[in-house]
Amino acid sequence: MHLIPDSIDFSAYMDEPPAEHRVVPASSMLDAVIDHFFKPADAPKVQMGWRKTHGDFEFRPAEVSLWAGINGHGKSQVVGQVSLDLMDQDQRVCVASLEMAPPKVMARMARQAGGRLDVTIPFLKTFHRWTDNRLWIYDHVGTTDPRTILAVIRYAVEKFGVQHFVVDNLAKVVEREDDYNAQKSFVNSLCTVAKDTGVHVHLVLHVKKGQSEHAVPGKFDIKGSGAIADLVDNVWIVWRNKAKEEEFREGNHEHADDPDCLLKLEKQRHGETEGSYRLWFHPGSMQYLESRHDRPKAYRIEPGITGAEVEF
Repeated sequence: MHLIPDSIDFSAYMDEPPAEHRVVPASSMLDAVIDHFFKPADAPKVQMGWRKTHGDFEFRPAEVSLWAGINGHGKSQVVGQVSLDLMDQDQRVCVASLEMAPPKVMARMARQAGGRLDVTIPFLKTFHRWTDNRLWIYDHVGTTDPRTILAVIRYAVEKFGVQHFVVDNLAKVVEREDDYNAQKSFVNSLCTVAKDTGVHVHLVLHVKKGQSEHAVPGKFDIKGSGAIADLVDNVWIVWRNKAKEEEFREGNHEHADDPDCLLKLEKQRHGETEGSYRLWFHPGSMQYLESRHDRPKAYRIEPGITGAEVEF
């Protein structure tokens, strides 16, 4: 894991490239158009770890994905697990977790990577060594501004070849919930920087407060400007089944087979599938599993070695 210090002078990355850099001969698109028509069906796809999503969704370059949900419903945990899945495919990820200090981000990811709660110092050393050239953290907690985040994204792509950049979350970049023009402008700029650099941007944000946490929200419940969902390429909704949790606390296991989490694909501009995926939460590992009876995944943090095998 590498830190991107907040003290770096990002001024050279503050502005968008000059417009003339985007005017190119139409013939330069030949390879991309050939790929559009003749890309092999077995070409490697960058996917999430849940098998049930395979064939339905892949992370394509130069797109923006929203990860939305009610406050406290596990958006950041889901995105943390997805980030591990990306790193497991040798993708380069940078996380700007503006609500959580980097050591806490890494502690949660270490539990998820090991697939268990009781990690050890040898495992933590091995895990952090595994993240080298896979994971970067922007070392800033608290509010920031759109120009700075956009500059950090350009810097991370140019300096480290980052392929996925996580912004967690929108409220820390555009503070006022009713500043719809600023929200629209920032998300539009994220789409532009994704297209300019090829990075896939993951933006975490909240949904509006409904009548109850038990109702599953949709893309029309996203907090802020209605243009946000229109501008981005993919919209994911994360919903936690708190009604089931309340029943379990009372000793009622009648709905044990109900999912702990719904992951809803509400929009996919460049794909054909939309729908919901049922997941079950494993508290010790902080992982979301495909089935109630699944065991947590132990990531291969060294060649041929899973996290579960590293001196626990």
